[in-house]
Amino acid sequence: MAWNSERFDRWSKVGASTGALALCAAAALSGCSKSETSTTASTDAGASAAASAAPAAAASDAGGGKVKVGFSVSTLNNAFFVGLKSGVEKGAKAQGFDLVQTNANGDAQQQVNDAINLLSQGVTALVLNPIDSKAIIPAVEKANAMGIPVFTLDRGSDGGKVTSFVASDNVALGATGAKWIADQLTKRYGSAKGNVVDLIGLVGTTAATDREKGFSDAIAKYPDIKVVARQEGAFDQEKSLNAMTNILQKYPQIDAVFGANDDNTVGAEKAIDNSGRYKPLGDKDHIMVIGADGTAQALSAIRAGKQDATISQNPIEMAAKALSFIADYSAKKSVPANYAWPTLLIDKSNIDSDETKKYGLWSEQVSQ
Repeated sequence: MAWNSERFDRWSKVGASTGALALCAAAALSGCSKSETSTTASTDAGASAAASAAPAAAASDAGGGKVKVGFSVSTLNNAFFVGLKSGVEKGAKAQGFDLVQTNANGDAQQQVNDAINLLSQGVTALVLNPIDSKAIIPAVEKANAMGIPVFTLDRGSDGGKVTSFVASDNVALGATGAKWIADQLTKRYGSAKGNVVDLIGLVGTTAATDREKGFSDAIAKYPDIKVVARQEGAFDQEKSLNAMTNILQKYPQIDAVFGANDDNTVGAEKAIDNSGRYKPLGDKDHIMVIGADGTAQALSAIRAGKQDATISQNPIEMAAKALSFIADYSAKKSVPANYAWPTLLIDKSNIDSDETKKYGLWSEQVSQ
């Protein structure tokens, strides 16, 4: 079942259950695409130390064979998605799955081709991290027609039947960013007022759409906060750098920036530096910056005083959870249609706290 903002109130950590049907294996057809790698879970070298325990006995599909999972990641040019890949590998190892992976390298049509190719190889479950929520629909519908369950990770599909969608609650994440900005402006001016820049994520992804909805709806509750510019940063440092450079030239007074992810914020911070408008935390002219994901660059920027906060996710644990739902499904147990992984707001005051360590600084566990 596809998920969108209108069904946001159905999210919970437990999630709405969907009846588990027997896994159906597709007939094995022709070979791999150029972006494909085939691994067994037991060979994973990138999983975190938490996965070092012996893997579970090999999970079986309804026909008695070993579960074979196909995974298509949107890109590996962003550390967050490297974290997702690591989590999928960790989860597959823990569950004893065979795992076949593809990397679409940011190409939505390539991702559809890769996913259909995975289906042709007899995978018993398909995990998708879509580049575009509409473009991925043909792959989801193909899996549906073949009786192969689809699990979406971090980003959803606008069509077809998805068995389970695992992601952070991105509407709430955007709202958290808006409230944080309002609180900081209140501390600065005595009331929630000021000029704010909104750097939107990659248009066409559910994550960008939902974060923008959460941020826009929440910031609108503060009539004296003016969003002076909304531009697409596209979850990309270079595009965000260029967008923020132009915004800084146009607006002499900017109080805060909301970046839909930490690549957006890192690009914005570079533009602020390049324009000579960086002021340290606590200075009345400091441009406050908050992002999302908890990347290594963002954590370094927070420690250096260049970024104020990030709303961290944990893609490793999020992805591993999705793989556990495949195990439940194969055992004919119910799985949640939508599962929200919790986020954590990290700033200089708690970056080294026990709470943050317990949540997990995932970016310290992956390398790009």
